[in-house]
Amino acid sequence: MPELAEPAAVVEQVDCPACDVSAGSTCRTRGGKVAPKHDTQRVIFTVHPSGCHPS
Repeated sequence: MPELAEPAAVVEQVDCPACDVSAGSTCRTRGGKVAPKHDTQRVIFTVHPSGCHPS
């Protein structure tokens, strides 16, 4: 069975459509500071390891 990755690491594998950060970076606020949580759009666009989108 493959080892599961940390949720934040999985989310950060895709670009964020809300704050325009590239894959591998954490989300940013409008002021450019590190956001306390990931943008919802980024979490929705994250593909589940099995290849299915989360429901």
